[in-house]
Amino acid sequence: MMHWLLLLVTIILTAVANISLKYAALHRQSEVKGIVANLWEIFTTPALIFGIGCLGIAVIAYAVALRNINLSVGYPVMTTSVVVLVAVFSAFFFGEPFNVVKAVGTVIVICGVILLSQS
Repeated sequence: MMHWLLLLVTIILTAVANISLKYAALHRQSEVKGIVANLWEIFTTPALIFGIGCLGIAVIAYAVALRNINLSVGYPVMTTSVVVLVAVFSAFFFGEPFNVVKAVGTVIVICGVILLSQS
């Protein structure tokens, strides 16, 4: 049971990290010119540092979870869950479109992962 809890932690942290990275990219503090200056500003943004930290913890949790979960099940469950969470939260936080086509596609992907995990 603990391995599934760790997979859930991985899913949540990975989704939070992606939202944080998008937030960091969109919310620069100034209109800095030049690639080096832009990269420096993004890399020193608290949201980016937080996102990287979430990804680091997620990788560790995922590695421990895979001790007891088949990779052929764990990976599709993790990635699909992250895709669903990121799509929903992107619509909520960033106003990205989440229309009927995306909703149907999401349901199809989830059904596919359920079928894969049964075999």
